Amino acid sequence: MVHKPNCEAKWMLLTVLVSILWLRHSVASGELNLTIIHTNDIHAHLEESNKYGGTCFDGNVTNTKCVGGVARIVRKMKEIRKNVTNSLFVNAGDFFQGTPYYTLFKSEVISAVMSKMGYDFACLGNHEFDDGPDNLAPFLRQMNQSNVTVVGTNTNFSQDPVLKEYDLVKSAIRIIDGVKIGILGAVTPTTKIGSNPGPYVQFYDETYSFRKEVEHLVTQNVNIIIAVTHSGFEREIDIVKNVTEIDILVGGHTNTFLYTGKDHAKEDTPEGPYPYVVNRTDGSRALVVQDFRFGKYLGRLDVTFNSTGHVVGWGGNPILLNASVKEDEEMICVLEPFKQNLTERMKQVVGRTRVLMEHKHDICRMQECNLGNLIADAYFEYYLDEENRTSGPNWSELNGAVVTAGSIRTGLPSFYNVTWGDVVSALPYGNSLVTITLTGADIWRMFENSVTKYNTIREMQKGRFLQVSGFRVEYNLTTEQNRVTSVNVLCANCSVPIYEPLNCAATYKIVTSDYVAKGGDDYKFSNSVIVSDVGPIEYEALEKYIVKMSPIWTPDEGRIKITWNKTDEEAVINYTKSIRDNQICEKGACDAKQ
Repeated sequence: MVHKPNCEAKWMLLTVLVSILWLRHSVASGELNLTIIHTNDIHAHLEESNKYGGTCFDGNVTNTKCVGGVARIVRKMKEIRKNVTNSLFVNAGDFFQGTPYYTLFKSEVISAVMSKMGYDFACLGNHEFDDGPDNLAPFLRQMNQSNVTVVGTNTNFSQDPVLKEYDLVKSAIRIIDGVKIGILGAVTPTTKIGSNPGPYVQFYDETYSFRKEVEHLVTQNVNIIIAVTHSGFEREIDIVKNVTEIDILVGGHTNTFLYTGKDHAKEDTPEGPYPYVVNRTDGSRALVVQDFRFGKYLGRLDVTFNSTGHVVGWGGNPILLNASVKEDEEMICVLEPFKQNLTERMKQVVGRTRVLMEHKHDICRMQECNLGNLIADAYFEYYLDEENRTSGPNWSELNGAVVTAGSIRTGLPSFYNVTWGDVVSALPYGNSLVTITLTGADIWRMFENSVTKYNTIREMQKGRFLQVSGFRVEYNLTTEQNRVTSVNVLCANCSVPIYEPLNCAATYKIVTSDYVAKGGDDYKFSNSVIVSDVGPIEYEALEKYIVKMSPIWTPDEGRIKITWNKTDEEAVINYTKSIRDNQICEKGACDAKQ
């Protein structure tokens, strides 16, 4: 059943009527009706935010432009549960990381919030591992104490000295109306290289792990299976095609917006219908859902199973959590002590923009973006200031800087007073800057890795894509391999800085994050690479640069040039145009503070 989020009263009445009909039908036919309420990729957006996931300012609140927040999630969840007979509330990972709440309080604030939200089941996301086992352990302890079952079918903590006490269950069983429902859970195995789980945590292929655990569930007379995964939409479709016992998959990781109908927020473009129906070769079907990102929507999937456990009916849609949805008072109270400590620091103005520093819909993962240029320049400038060089043949020890697009999370409006909170929201991960000394050959391979996963529109938005300072890079994406065609680098041993062709045998020194230096996003360097000079947290360097350079007007300036095939080029141009058109907003609807 498709609903319109703004017609709340009518929707609630319809829900009550449908629930009554469901109950009568279930009694008469032996069918089971189940409502699955779900979230994914909240990324520490604990309070309401603007429609793009950025900071919700006073003007937005007054004009009811703000959306989401855990208090609205809980309020809507309670309303749904009140009006249906059978329900499950699940989270598909990445509650950690993404706003100053997490940057300052880490898992403490997420534990406090999630433990009060009423979840039945959850899986971990890759970002739950960003700050290592020591940060994850107290979260898992709190989930255990709060009866939130975290399922990790493809995860093994048994060898980790910190996490082995909290080794995740491989599956769980919930009995509803006498019917046994099995719950599986998984996180993408790429977490091993894309986050910071440490050397002892093991991740296995989801399909292999699920098949093995399904055998166990079948022996327990389970014939309805729900998977909660953080693997990404395309991978999740592949999982249900290959594990035919799975009936429902609640997913995450790719922040995929699925919606049936046209009454969604105009700035959000569905990537497919909700739910996404996978018809398998054996005649069975599975339903795959995600609810986008940042808690802007709350997923609601209504499913009917027949007496043999097969899906025979479905409805629902993500529910927009706009101002028509009231906030839950208990959740507001849970957040309050954290909010008080955060508010004053968040409001401190550090500089001002003159132009839009764009990031909407991860445009920085596709091509050069001016926000990526700004951040890479900030990395570079921090070390130039630290050198405090007054004489000598070299104007700098450094040649350049690189930043992974995945570390950039929010943009900045034009003509805008930038606060510390904005800076931390833009670079929330808390990685440290380091300098690394490496050969030109290492740099060439580094840029090859930047576009290794860059392919079609759906697949191109990869966090490993590098934004640069001190480099001019050209890619040819019409080929599958050897995509780097040209690299020019800023000279350091010179009195007038110019860009020179990269010499694969020469040695260069660059700035990046310790995440990249340690091999994150599959950045692997030769043994000759020297990592040194552990510097500030990323957002500290950005804050210093904005203070120094305000007002900010960093342009796109041809640092990265890409050749696509004609089809992809047209798709990228149209996609970019639609993104930029959506960022041009009417006076009073923008996110700028004058």
